[in-house]
Amino acid sequence: MMRPLITAVTILVVIVGVVAVILKEPTPPAVTGTAPPPTSATTGAPKDRFVAVDGADFAAVAPVDGNGQPADMAPYRGKALLVNLWATWCAPCIEELPSLGKLQQQLGGDKFQVVTIAFQESDPKKIEPFLAAHGAGNLPALIDVNSTVAKVAPVTALPASLLVDRDGKVRAMLTGDARWHCGKALAAVQAFIAAGTVSQEALEACD
Repeated sequence: MMRPLITAVTILVVIVGVVAVILKEPTPPAVTGTAPPPTSATTGAPKDRFVAVDGADFAAVAPVDGNGQPADMAPYRGKALLVNLWATWCAPCIEELPSLGKLQQQLGGDKFQVVTIAFQESDPKKIEPFLAAHGAGNLPALIDVNSTVAKVAPVTALPASLLVDRDGKVRAMLTGDARWHCGKALAAVQAFIAAGTVSQEALEACD
């Protein structure tokens, strides 16, 4: 009679001990906010060529300017655009900025414009001096504070670049950085400006 009673008591003590350990374990902290897009080095998306997209209307993108006010996008209408999506915390984005500045110097004008749009920047006034410090002071300081780019393209990593035609339709996207001022990347932009052609070639690095 005593042996079953001792066994039952022993099992009860073990169960109580296990429950106590579980209750003492800390609860994982709640995850809040939205994680930033990964850089191109951490995604499986193609990083060396343009991929065609559905032709969404770029007018759905509504960035703010360096004063935090809705940006005037009228100067970009009727032009072919290379829209570069970047962030101040993204190392490949920063490395790409001087090349984008050079591309604007080479091809910018009535028919073409490089447009930079920063992500997840709480201080809009920071963007203009940041661009200037990294060889891209001739590019617009725009910030997409509400992730409106998601309405026109499936951006999963930064940097990313969109080709927008003169009718304001998004025609292609490149995930990853490029050297835009030379080689096949420059030729791809020139072909898009001239005839709306989207290159399918790998945008090989150049000096």
